[in-house]
Amino acid sequence: MEISSSGAATKSISTATATPNKPGNAANFADSLADAVKSTGNLAAAFVSGRLGVDLNSDGIPLRMVYLDQEGNRLTTSAFCAESILRNTQQLGISLNDLKGLGTQLDAAGVGYKPYELYRGTGSDHGIDFDDLIAGGLGTAYDWTQDANVAAKGPGAIRRLEEAAALAQSLQLVAHAEVTQNKGIDPTRFATQAATGESPRHYVMFNGSVAAWYGSSEQAEQASRLYGGSVTDLAPRASSTAIGIDARNSSSGASPVNSDGATQAATSSSASATSWNDRLQALIDAIHESIVPTNANPLGQVLARWPVDWSTGDRQN
Repeated sequence: MEISSSGAATKSISTATATPNKPGNAANFADSLADAVKSTGNLAAAFVSGRLGVDLNSDGIPLRMVYLDQEGNRLTTSAFCAESILRNTQQLGISLNDLKGLGTQLDAAGVGYKPYELYRGTGSDHGIDFDDLIAGGLGTAYDWTQDANVAAKGPGAIRRLEEAAALAQSLQLVAHAEVTQNKGIDPTRFATQAATGESPRHYVMFNGSVAAWYGSSEQAEQASRLYGGSVTDLAPRASSTAIGIDARNSSSGASPVNSDGATQAATSSSASATSWNDRLQALIDAIHESIVPTNANPLGQVLARWPVDWSTGDRQN
């Protein structure tokens, strides 16, 4: 499993397994999630507050936002993304205060959705702070109106970034320092990654921008030599419940989902385009060789769009 920090406007879709806020609440979390899924037959979304709703993917991670009319009928949906929430609520005349009820319900069900909680155990800065959005902030741990790498992603990415910046300016949003810290991956949150049908992955290679999990020290050291990172054995931390990843072979594993703006492994500004392509291709190959589906991590999603099709697909936090 690999994951990258979101140094820019990033939207991603993950199939990583959600885990309860407290290890001891696993049973309660499972019950709450099952009840939510069972009750959605005639509902607009798994969780609903006012005119806003949230649907989860099959592993219990927020997948999309749902926007409702006054009668509770579904109007449209979007990626689980701060920018999309702001844009759609503005266009549809929906109060952001409805996010409060959603946050309360998600917290009660043990569903991670806040920055550094969406992909637990990875240190990823993905996630949305509902309270910060309501207070006029960006709602994320990174500034989605900026992307130092946007020029390399093509005209579509440039256009979307311009639109994001224009939206933030029109709404007079402020990057609140206590939320939008722009610190990237937090290695203090790393946890052993459990995968179905294989041993837990407790060796993590981290180079400041990219973190990758491996089942053996040899694999981790090889990645470290390639990308210049250090290797940590998380086994001493494994006394707590490992974060689960449902590793299953499927067509989605060969076709990563799109994600904009994730920070890739750092390269010097003088590096040639050929060298950049070679390093990205090597990383793509490494991901494809992994049992864990590449759509379970934001880095795989962003690499799926290299070197073509950078201009398509929704972004998601």
